[in-house]
Amino acid sequence: MSDLPKHISYSSLTTWQECGWKYYLTKVEGVQEAHAVWFTGGTAVHKATEVYDLEGGDPETIWNKVWFEQVKEDEELHGDMNTWQYAKREDMSWWYGEGIWMLEKWIKFRNNGWNVYEDFIEKQYEIPIEDTIVKMAIDRVMTDFDGNRVLIDIKTGASSQKHPLQLAVYAWALGKHGITVDRAGFWDARTGTVSQWNLEFLHAERVEDILNMFDTARKNTIFLPNFSNCGRCGVISSCKFLHSTKKGDNK
Repeated sequence: MSDLPKHISYSSLTTWQECGWKYYLTKVEGVQEAHAVWFTGGTAVHKATEVYDLEGGDPETIWNKVWFEQVKEDEELHGDMNTWQYAKREDMSWWYGEGIWMLEKWIKFRNNGWNVYEDFIEKQYEIPIEDTIVKMAIDRVMTDFDGNRVLIDIKTGASSQKHPLQLAVYAWALGKHGITVDRAGFWDARTGTVSQWNLEFLHAERVEDILNMFDTARKNTIFLPNFSNCGRCGVISSCKFLHSTKKGDNK
Protein backbone atom coordinates (compact mmCIF):
# COMPACT_ATOMS: atom_id res chain seq x y z
CA MET A 1 0.00 0.00 0.00
CA SER A 2 1.19 3.49 -0.78
CA ASP A 3 1.70 5.97 2.03
CA LEU A 4 -1.28 7.54 3.74
CA PRO A 5 -1.57 11.33 3.58
CA LYS A 6 0.14 12.94 6.57
CA HIS A 7 -2.96 14.99 7.38
CA ILE A 8 -6.73 14.68 7.33
CA SER A 9 -9.50 17.14 6.50
CA TYR A 10 -13.26 17.34 6.65
CA SER A 11 -13.46 16.60 2.91
CA SER A 12 -11.27 13.50 3.27
CA LEU A 13 -13.49 12.34 6.15
CA THR A 14 -16.60 12.70 3.98
CA THR A 15 -14.89 10.84 1.12
CA TRP A 16 -14.12 7.97 3.50
CA GLN A 17 -17.71 8.02 4.79
CA GLU A 18 -19.05 8.08 1.22
CA CYS A 19 -16.93 5.06 0.29
CA GLY A 20 -13.84 3.78 2.05
CA TRP A 21 -12.46 2.36 -1.17
CA LYS A 22 -12.87 5.68 -2.94
CA TYR A 23 -10.82 7.25 -0.15
CA TYR A 24 -8.14 4.58 -0.66
CA LEU A 25 -8.01 5.07 -4.43
CA THR A 26 -7.95 8.88 -4.39
CA LYS A 27 -6.00 9.67 -1.22
CA VAL A 28 -3.64 6.69 -0.99
CA GLU A 29 -3.15 5.43 -4.54
CA GLY A 30 -3.52 8.88 -6.09
CA VAL A 31 -6.14 7.92 -8.68
CA GLN A 32 -7.46 11.12 -10.28
CA GLU A 33 -11.20 11.59 -10.01
CA ALA A 34 -13.00 12.28 -13.29
CA HIS A 35 -13.60 16.01 -13.51
CA ALA A 36 -17.13 17.36 -13.33
CA VAL A 37 -18.62 20.68 -14.37
CA TRP A 38 -19.93 21.29 -10.86
CA PHE A 39 -16.34 21.31 -9.53
CA THR A 40 -15.44 24.17 -11.86
CA GLY A 41 -18.70 26.01 -11.22
CA GLY A 42 -18.57 25.68 -7.46
CA THR A 43 -14.93 26.76 -7.27
CA ALA A 44 -15.63 29.78 -9.48
CA VAL A 45 -18.56 30.90 -7.32
CA HIS A 46 -16.45 30.62 -4.17
CA LYS A 47 -13.62 32.62 -5.75
CA ALA A 48 -16.00 35.27 -7.06
CA THR A 49 -17.49 35.85 -3.60
CA GLU A 50 -13.95 36.18 -2.22
CA VAL A 51 -13.04 38.77 -4.85
CA TYR A 52 -16.17 40.76 -4.04
CA ASP A 53 -15.56 40.63 -0.28
CA LEU A 54 -11.93 41.66 -0.64
CA GLU A 55 -12.17 44.20 -3.43
CA GLY A 56 -15.81 44.96 -4.23
CA GLY A 57 -16.73 45.73 -7.81
CA ASP A 58 -19.24 44.97 -10.53
CA PRO A 59 -20.57 41.38 -10.32
CA GLU A 60 -20.56 40.76 -14.08
CA THR A 61 -16.95 41.93 -14.39
CA ILE A 62 -15.89 39.82 -11.41
CA TRP A 63 -17.71 36.74 -12.65
CA ASN A 64 -16.40 36.85 -16.20
CA LYS A 65 -12.81 37.19 -15.00
CA VAL A 66 -13.07 34.45 -12.40
CA TRP A 67 -15.10 32.07 -14.57
CA PHE A 68 -12.86 32.11 -17.63
CA GLU A 69 -9.71 31.87 -15.52
CA GLN A 70 -11.14 28.85 -13.71
CA VAL A 71 -12.21 27.14 -16.93
CA LYS A 72 -8.75 27.66 -18.42
CA GLU A 73 -7.06 26.32 -15.30
CA ASP A 74 -9.28 23.24 -15.14
CA GLU A 75 -8.95 22.48 -18.85
CA GLU A 76 -5.17 22.51 -18.47
CA LEU A 77 -5.49 20.00 -15.65
CA HIS A 78 -8.41 17.86 -16.80
CA GLY A 79 -8.72 18.19 -20.56
CA ASP A 80 -11.41 19.62 -22.83
CA MET A 81 -14.49 20.86 -20.95
CA ASN A 82 -16.70 18.91 -23.37
CA THR A 83 -15.48 15.69 -21.75
CA TRP A 84 -16.45 16.71 -18.20
CA GLN A 85 -19.34 15.12 -16.36
CA TYR A 86 -22.42 17.16 -15.58
CA ALA A 87 -25.69 16.58 -13.77
CA LYS A 88 -28.98 16.77 -15.66
CA ARG A 89 -29.15 20.14 -17.47
CA GLU A 90 -26.41 21.75 -15.38
CA ASP A 91 -23.75 21.92 -18.09
CA MET A 92 -21.13 24.62 -18.65
CA SER A 93 -23.65 27.05 -20.12
CA TRP A 94 -25.93 26.59 -17.14
CA TRP A 95 -23.11 27.22 -14.67
CA TYR A 96 -21.89 30.28 -16.52
CA GLY A 97 -25.35 31.85 -16.43
CA GLU A 98 -26.32 30.72 -12.94
CA GLY A 99 -22.92 31.57 -11.49
CA ILE A 100 -23.38 35.30 -11.88
CA TRP A 101 -26.84 35.03 -10.27
CA MET A 102 -25.26 33.19 -7.34
CA LEU A 103 -22.72 35.98 -6.98
CA GLU A 104 -25.50 38.57 -7.14
CA LYS A 105 -27.37 36.68 -4.41
CA TRP A 106 -24.22 36.82 -2.28
CA ILE A 107 -23.95 40.57 -2.80
CA LYS A 108 -27.63 41.00 -1.88
CA PHE A 109 -27.04 38.88 1.22
CA ARG A 110 -24.04 41.01 2.16
CA ASN A 111 -26.04 44.19 1.68
CA ASN A 112 -28.67 42.96 4.10
CA GLY A 113 -26.58 43.62 7.19
CA TRP A 114 -23.97 40.84 6.92
CA ASN A 115 -20.29 41.83 7.22
CA VAL A 116 -17.04 39.88 7.22
CA TYR A 117 -15.59 39.58 10.71
CA GLU A 118 -12.05 41.01 10.69
CA ASP A 119 -10.12 39.14 7.96
CA PHE A 120 -11.97 35.83 8.12
CA ILE A 121 -12.22 35.06 4.41
CA GLU A 122 -11.00 31.57 3.45
CA LYS A 123 -9.05 31.40 6.71
CA GLN A 124 -6.75 28.36 6.71
CA TYR A 125 -5.90 26.28 9.75
CA GLU A 126 -3.77 23.27 10.66
CA ILE A 127 -4.87 21.79 13.98
CA PRO A 128 -2.96 18.94 15.66
CA ILE A 129 -4.94 16.09 17.20
CA GLU A 130 -3.63 12.84 18.71
CA ASP A 131 -1.63 11.41 15.80
CA THR A 132 -2.13 13.70 12.83
CA ILE A 133 -2.95 17.21 11.62
CA VAL A 134 -6.39 18.43 10.54
CA LYS A 135 -6.26 20.92 7.66
CA MET A 136 -9.11 23.17 6.54
CA ALA A 137 -10.07 26.46 4.93
CA ILE A 138 -13.11 28.18 6.45
CA ASP A 139 -15.22 30.19 3.99
CA ARG A 140 -16.30 33.01 6.31
CA VAL A 141 -16.82 34.25 9.80
CA MET A 142 -19.33 37.11 9.64
CA THR A 143 -21.38 39.38 11.82
CA ASP A 144 -25.12 39.61 11.20
CA PHE A 145 -27.46 42.58 11.52
CA ASP A 146 -27.76 41.96 15.30
CA GLY A 147 -24.00 41.83 15.83
CA ASN A 148 -23.82 38.06 16.27
CA ARG A 149 -20.65 36.34 15.11
CA VAL A 150 -21.69 33.67 12.61
CA LEU A 151 -19.66 30.91 10.97
CA ILE A 152 -20.73 30.59 7.31
CA ASP A 153 -19.97 27.86 4.78
CA ILE A 154 -20.98 28.55 1.16
CA LYS A 155 -22.77 25.76 -0.70
CA THR A 156 -23.42 25.73 -4.45
CA GLY A 157 -24.77 22.19 -4.91
CA ALA A 158 -28.37 21.13 -5.46
CA SER A 159 -28.53 18.90 -2.37
CA SER A 160 -29.58 20.40 0.94
CA GLN A 161 -27.32 19.91 3.94
CA LYS A 162 -28.50 17.15 6.25
CA HIS A 163 -26.02 17.46 9.13
CA PRO A 164 -23.86 20.25 10.65
CA LEU A 165 -20.67 18.22 11.25
CA GLN A 166 -18.68 20.40 8.83
CA LEU A 167 -19.72 23.52 10.73
CA ALA A 168 -18.86 21.84 14.02
CA VAL A 169 -15.37 20.94 12.79
CA TYR A 170 -14.79 24.54 11.71
CA ALA A 171 -16.16 25.93 14.99
CA TRP A 172 -13.81 23.56 16.84
CA ALA A 173 -10.85 24.88 14.84
CA LEU A 174 -11.82 28.48 15.51
CA GLY A 175 -12.13 27.68 19.21
CA LYS A 176 -8.58 26.33 19.20
CA HIS A 177 -7.52 29.84 18.18
CA GLY A 178 -9.69 31.62 20.71
CA ILE A 179 -12.49 32.57 18.31
CA THR A 180 -16.03 31.75 19.40
CA VAL A 181 -19.12 32.02 17.22
CA ASP A 182 -22.68 32.65 18.30
CA ARG A 183 -24.20 30.72 15.43
CA ALA A 184 -23.25 28.68 12.38
CA GLY A 185 -24.93 28.03 9.07
CA PHE A 186 -24.73 27.03 5.42
CA TRP A 187 -25.37 29.75 2.85
CA ASP A 188 -27.19 28.29 -0.16
CA ALA A 189 -25.99 29.97 -3.36
CA ARG A 190 -29.09 28.78 -5.23
CA THR A 191 -31.56 30.47 -2.90
CA GLY A 192 -29.42 33.17 -1.27
CA THR A 193 -30.52 32.04 2.19
CA VAL A 194 -28.77 30.74 5.31
CA SER A 195 -29.79 27.59 7.16
CA GLN A 196 -28.49 27.84 10.71
CA TRP A 197 -27.74 24.83 12.91
CA ASN A 198 -27.43 24.05 16.60
CA LEU A 199 -23.93 22.73 17.37
CA GLU A 200 -24.37 22.11 21.10
CA PHE A 201 -24.37 18.32 20.72
CA LEU A 202 -21.22 18.50 18.58
CA HIS A 203 -18.95 20.18 21.10
CA ALA A 204 -15.15 20.14 20.82
CA GLU A 205 -14.64 16.79 22.56
CA ARG A 206 -17.08 14.99 20.27
CA VAL A 207 -15.59 16.57 17.16
CA GLU A 208 -12.12 15.40 18.18
CA ASP A 209 -13.51 11.91 18.87
CA ILE A 210 -14.86 11.71 15.32
CA LEU A 211 -11.63 12.98 13.76
CA ASN A 212 -9.50 10.61 15.83
CA MET A 213 -11.75 7.65 14.98
CA PHE A 214 -11.39 8.46 11.29
CA ASP A 215 -7.61 8.71 11.60
CA THR A 216 -7.47 5.40 13.48
CA ALA A 217 -9.64 3.67 10.88
CA ARG A 218 -7.54 4.79 7.92
CA LYS A 219 -4.31 3.85 9.68
CA ASN A 220 -5.78 0.40 10.28
CA THR A 221 -6.57 0.12 6.55
CA ILE A 222 -10.34 0.12 7.05
CA PHE A 223 -11.46 1.04 3.54
CA LEU A 224 -14.87 -0.59 3.23
CA PRO A 225 -16.53 -0.04 -0.18
CA ASN A 226 -20.01 1.45 -0.23
CA PHE A 227 -21.89 0.23 -3.28
CA SER A 228 -24.81 2.58 -2.60
CA ASN A 229 -22.71 5.53 -3.78
CA CYS A 230 -21.33 4.24 -7.08
CA GLY A 231 -23.66 6.31 -9.27
CA ARG A 232 -21.62 9.53 -9.39
CA CYS A 233 -18.25 8.14 -8.33
CA GLY A 234 -15.40 9.75 -10.25
CA VAL A 235 -13.02 6.79 -9.87
CA ILE A 236 -15.44 3.95 -10.62
CA SER A 237 -13.36 2.78 -13.60
CA SER A 238 -10.47 2.03 -11.18
CA CYS A 239 -12.58 0.15 -8.63
CA LYS A 240 -11.56 -3.49 -8.33
CA PHE A 241 -14.93 -4.41 -6.83
CA LEU A 242 -16.73 -3.44 -10.05
CA HIS A 243 -14.12 -3.76 -12.79
CA SER A 244 -11.84 -6.68 -11.95
CA THR A 245 -11.07 -8.85 -14.96
CA LYS A 246 -9.21 -11.68 -13.26
CA LYS A 247 -8.60 -13.08 -9.82
CA GLY A 248 -6.05 -11.24 -7.76
CA ASP A 249 -5.94 -8.08 -9.86
CA ASN A 250 -5.99 -4.62 -8.22
CA LYS A 251 -4.94 -6.36 -5.00
